[in-house]
Formats: sequence, C-alpha cells, structure tokens
Amino acid sequence: MKNKKRNKKWWLPIVGLSWLIISCANGGYLSMQSKYMITKKVDKLAIADTALQNMINEYKMQLDGRMHHVIGISDEDMVVRWHSPESKLPNFIADVLLEIGQNFCKEQNLPHSVDLAVFNKGGIRSDLPKGKITFQNIYEMLPFKNHLVIVGMKGRDLVRLLDYVAKVGGESVAGVKMGIYKKRAANMLVKGRPIQKDKVYYIISVDYLANGGGGFEPFQQRETFRHLHKKLRNTIIEYIKEKNARGEHLKSVLDKRIYYVE
Repeated sequence: MKNKKRNKKWWLPIVGLSWLIISCANGGYLSMQSKYMITKKVDKLAIADTALQNMINEYKMQLDGRMHHVIGISDEDMVVRWHSPESKLPNFIADVLLEIGQNFCKEQNLPHSVDLAVFNKGGIRSDLPKGKITFQNIYEMLPFKNHLVIVGMKGRDLVRLLDYVAKVGGESVAGVKMGIYKKRAANMLVKGRPIQKDKVYYIISVDYLANGGGGFEPFQQRETFRHLHKKLRNTIIEYIKEKNARGEHLKSVLDKRIYYVE
C-alpha cells in the first residue's frame, strides 16, 4: 500500500520541471533576477553611503590642510646618528624636554626643578628637515602617543640609568655630561657637579620609558613619579609654535654631552 501511495505522485517532478521551462520561455526568468536589481531602498542606502564618504573626504581634506600647516622654521637639518653617542636631533628633543620640565615646575610652584631629560633615540622615527616645519614633520618624527612624566631618583639609581644609556651607545639626554668607558657611564656630571648617591634628582621623560620600556628598567627604582598629563608630541608642537611666534628659529648643538673616553 505504501508503494502505491508514493507512485500516485510520480508526476509532480515532471510537472514542476515543465512549469519552470515554460515560465523561462515566456520571460519569467526576469522575475527570478529581480531580487538582484537595484531597488529604491538599496538606492537610498547607496546615497547615504556616498554622503558618508563625502563627509570623510571633506574631513580628510581639512586634516591634510592642517598637517601641511607651517608651525616653525629650522635653521638646519637635524638627524639621528645611530652610531654616534650624540647627534643633533636627539640633543634638540632632550633640550626641549628639559626646558618644558623646568617651566612646568615653576608654573606648578613645585619645591624642585628638573635636573635632566632622558629620551630614547628609538622613539624618533624621522629626521627634522631644514626650512619650514609642519605638523606632519612632527607627527612623522614622533608617531607614538607618549606622555610626559617627571621621575625622582636617588643618585645611586640615576647612575644605573646612565649606565644603561652608556651600554646602548648613547641616548637623547640633556642636563648631564657623561663619558662612555667599556659600555659603562664615566665622569658623570649633572649641572656641572658629580652625582651624589643619596640626593634625589628629577628627570623628565615619557611614561613608556619610566615604566621600564625600551630596556629602561632602572627607571623603576624611583622615589617619586609625577604625570604631567601632556603628550610629548603635542608639547613639542606647542613649543615650536611659540618660538615661531617670537620670530625664533629651531637649532641644535653638539656639545659632547656624551662622549667616548679614550
């Protein structure tokens, strides 16, 4: 009986196939394609998409215009010389950091100033050209979102920090003069005086290094830590803009703040 029931519907596949063939022959395939055609709803979405893209393009044009805006003038090409203990661009950045840190302490009426600045050459990703300096130059030079900090360290721990600077062949420093002898710091002077082991010295740097990044573990042996809540890049930009407003150009020096001991 079951077999007879199945056989009663043997004709259904044939009828279905015949209907499909006839429908296609009469142009019915158009209705099958209709779901792929652009409807009013899809068209509205496309228009909205275009409006969003136009807004993005407009914002990009404004951003590009800002990035090419001149903020200062440099009297010289400043570069990083990786195989030299000091070079002009690292010296420039460290000198700016030192000045910023000292001004911050004055503005905040802190009971101390900043004694030295320490930054890493690895954080500098492009040179600073001679002539007009734009936002783009600074963003390319300092692409990371590092924040400024002031760390208080005892002299004995500062020596360990400067030993690391000597070990890697020199970094971006200011406020200190030191020799490198057999990959160790020698003849260290801060503000022209030998380092006192128990005295607390205040160093301006960035949070990445102060937290031990880039091999700067000695930074973690500290007495105090103060966050300036300022980005390094933004602060450098403001510094350059202020100098430009006063008609001052950017320049750097090579003063043997780090040197190899013969």
